[in-house]
Amino acid sequence: MGWLTGEQITIEMRYKRITIEPFSEEQVNPNSYDYRLGPTIKRLLPNSNYQGQTFLDPKKPMRYKEIELTSRGHLLLPGQAYLGHTIEVFGSDHFASLVTGKSSIGRLFIHNHICAGLIDQGFLGQITLEIEVQLPTVVYPQMRFGQIFWFESIGPVKLYSGRYHHQKLATPSQIYEDFK
Repeated sequence: MGWLTGEQITIEMRYKRITIEPFSEEQVNPNSYDYRLGPTIKRLLPNSNYQGQTFLDPKKPMRYKEIELTSRGHLLLPGQAYLGHTIEVFGSDHFASLVTGKSSIGRLFIHNHICAGLIDQGFLGQITLEIEVQLPTVVYPQMRFGQIFWFESIGPVKLYSGRYHHQKLATPSQIYEDFK
């Protein structure tokens, strides 16, 4: 039991136990697969104002500005929160996975996946990325932006069927539905 090697990821993908669409051999690493940044990002906008302070309120749907990335790139600014997405669709009923950064992106001081890195067995979709930068930084569509790795689970499996299943593009938080 443990992490899959890059070679095993390729084998499992060919046996359809892991979904990677589109798949490229060039993105396979020794123990992971590089994912690429999709062509749109969303900059989060505050949805509440209290005594001159703007903030996010989890009881309300998130507001955002959608930004189309072009080949010229887009400048991300410190102090802003962005949602991006992978180009690739990922999923597996047989393995759980984790999404993390790449050292090349980390060395630009880009946090490309802040906290929700676990991808449950049964999930299928593009992965939403929570992005922040420490310095003003240009990002480009299709750039290799992070990596995903798979591991075996021990015990009975209950496949994911939650609200983000089959998501496309960057999907804002839907926690407000918990308050209904």
